Amino acid sequence: MRVHLVCILLVVGLVPLYAGMQIMKTLHWKQGYETRLEQIKEQGIALAGRIAQSGYLQQQMQPDITAQLQVLSSTFAGRIVLVNNSLVVVKDTAGREEGKTLISEEPICAMRGETKVYYNEEEGIAQVVMPISVGVTAESSGQVIGAMVLEGSLADVIAEHNLFQENTVVLMIGVAVLLLVVALVVSGVMTKSLRTLSGRIEQVTESYDGTQIIETGNYLEVERIAGAVGRMMDRVAATEKSRQEFVSNVSHELKTPLTAIKVLSDSLVLEPDVPIEMYREFITDINAEIDREAKIVNDLLSLVKLDKTSGELNIAEVNINELLEIILKRLKPLALKRGIEMVFESYRTVLAEVDEVKISLVFSNLIENAIKYNRDGGKVMVSLNSDHKFFYVKIEDTGVGIPEEEQGLVFDRFYRVDKARSRETGGTGLGLSITKSAVQMHKGLIKVQSIPGVGSIFTVRIPLSFVMTVQ
Repeated sequence: MRVHLVCILLVVGLVPLYAGMQIMKTLHWKQGYETRLEQIKEQGIALAGRIAQSGYLQQQMQPDITAQLQVLSSTFAGRIVLVNNSLVVVKDTAGREEGKTLISEEPICAMRGETKVYYNEEEGIAQVVMPISVGVTAESSGQVIGAMVLEGSLADVIAEHNLFQENTVVLMIGVAVLLLVVALVVSGVMTKSLRTLSGRIEQVTESYDGTQIIETGNYLEVERIAGAVGRMMDRVAATEKSRQEFVSNVSHELKTPLTAIKVLSDSLVLEPDVPIEMYREFITDINAEIDREAKIVNDLLSLVKLDKTSGELNIAEVNINELLEIILKRLKPLALKRGIEMVFESYRTVLAEVDEVKISLVFSNLIENAIKYNRDGGKVMVSLNSDHKFFYVKIEDTGVGIPEEEQGLVFDRFYRVDKARSRETGGTGLGLSITKSAVQMHKGLIKVQSIPGVGSIFTVRIPLSFVMTVQ
């Protein structure tokens, strides 16, 4: 992470710096180039006026004008060419074109009264072509009688610009080194808390002793991460504790029926003449212990099956009203044994796309729990309703209730609120976990409200139409 942070800081610092340097180089060149052009233009305009008045283009050679031309061409380390209105070269300070007819774009444009500027990058020369006119006034540009081509070397401008570029590169390297140092220092400060937190997490990973991970650091985000990791570890510790309790409880639950079966069967085997009544009583007890063992195993198998086939649902349109009535009818004998009244209230007919087997498991578990953890002579109320998108099943009992601090844990695997009562009722702490998994497979939601000593309300919300998620 620190390497990435250093790279980001370098990019953030160097990209604007590089862009700024490029702009500065462009402006520096432009300023030097334009300054030289202005110098050439000013000198050329002044000289063009004297040439027009002297009749120099009409072969009235004047030594002072010639001398000025030589001085000016030397000043700019270049060349001056004078052309009359017939495009004949009257004067070439380099002595190469005199007497020749110069037919090219530059003098022709000048004859039309235009001033043109050219730059030869290969030779490093700037060229200004301007007209020579007579009768120039404020209202008129006068009559063009010739053209003047001024060439000036940009060697000194180029040399100065190259020096500026070299200094820029040196400055860029110096700033890059400085930015690297700053980036290393800043990244070290910014990641110090994270490195410390990472070390603490590694220690916890190697051996978790329940110690809280506390890292104040310099940043609120680090504190939040530390808090989240701490809560996660607490959750892991709680789950591990529940798992260990579950293993112990299930081992006891599995062993107890087997022990009872062994004792009862040994009694029958060791007694030579067992009365038929005792025989039937022992066989009935053995059958009950086998049922108890089967329930524990079935709960475990149901949970494993839900885990392995979480994406496999046999979706079909099911009448939820009829399904709940069948479940209530099947569980009614269990309620009658304890004098518990069961009430079903339906507000409308509900047809939904669900997996009938898994949804039956949901409502069977919830209603059976409402009966098991109810008081004798209590009441279980089941209601069904729907809107345009979901159907809702509310299961309310008048039982022992769930403490507020444990309501968020009842859907955890292996968790049991009243462990002693769960053993009496044959509970394994898997029923509500199985229920929640089945509800989530249907993209639904389950929540609980409870008051200890008053009762509990479990509410299930399931979409009426099932939408398959594309993996």
